[in-house]
Formats: sequence, structure tokens, C-alpha cells
Amino acid sequence: MMEFSTQVKTFWVIVATGIILGVLFDTYRILRWRFRPPLLITSVTDLIYCLLAAAIAFAALLISNWGELRLYVVIALFAGLFFYYRLASRHVMKLIVSLFKLTAKILHMAKRIIAFMLIRPLVVILRMFFSPVKIMGRKYKCWYKRWRSPPPPPPPPEEILPP
Repeated sequence: MMEFSTQVKTFWVIVATGIILGVLFDTYRILRWRFRPPLLITSVTDLIYCLLAAAIAFAALLISNWGELRLYVVIALFAGLFFYYRLASRHVMKLIVSLFKLTAKILHMAKRIIAFMLIRPLVVILRMFFSPVKIMGRKYKCWYKRWRSPPPPPPPPEEILPP
């Protein structure tokens, strides 16, 4: 038989696990809403979430009370989920959406910085390198058009002789 203090500790660890599973599920819901995957991918990701949730719950159970599954453990898990969805789900979802938007803005800014710091100087260097080639190409094109154009056709013989 377990001590009462161990059971209380286990109860609160499993309540926290239920809250963590709720946060993960809300994150998963937001990702599904944002990307709208096809049915097959949704089914696969649902399975992945279920396996991940089971692994997290099992790990928490192993850490807190050596994997002993009792009625109060199941009650604690559902209590954590219930309290999370009643009290914090809306606020956490807003926070997650804000974090995703912030991450998107940071990635966009990083892309612009990389373009400005790496790609733009590379383009300037390549333009400087190829500008003499471009100038020579223009001069060659003008010269080629002038000298390569075919001579005008000779006039027909009747026009040369007077009548």
C-alpha cells in the first residue's frame, strides 16, 4: 500500500499531465485549422497525437508512482483535462495563435535579413563582375548588326539599261 503523501503527489502530477495533454491537443487543433490537411494526413496525425498522449501519460505514471494505475489516477487525468478546458483553453489558444504569428513574422524578417545581407551583395558583386561583359556584348551586338547585315540585292538588269 502506498503512503498518502505519495498518492497526493501522484494525483497532482497526473492532473498536471492532463493539463499538458490539453495544451498539446489545442496546439494540434490550431495546426489542423491552419493547414487543413487532407483526410489521410489528418488520420495519421490523429494517430500520432494519440500515441504521443499515451506515451506522455504513461511516462508521468511511471515517474510519479512506478506505473500503478488506480482509479484516482484516471480521475486525476480527466480532472486535469476538465479544468484546463473550462478555465484556460481559450486563453492558451489565443496565446498559441499569437506565438505562431510571432514565429511567422520572425521567420519572414529573418528571410528578409538574409536576402538583404547575403543575396543583395552577391547580386551587386555579380553585376560588377559581369558589367564589362555586358558592355562588350552590346558593342559586339551593334558591330555584328552593322557588319553582318547582308548587302543590298543588286538591281535587276532591266533597270540598269535605258530603254
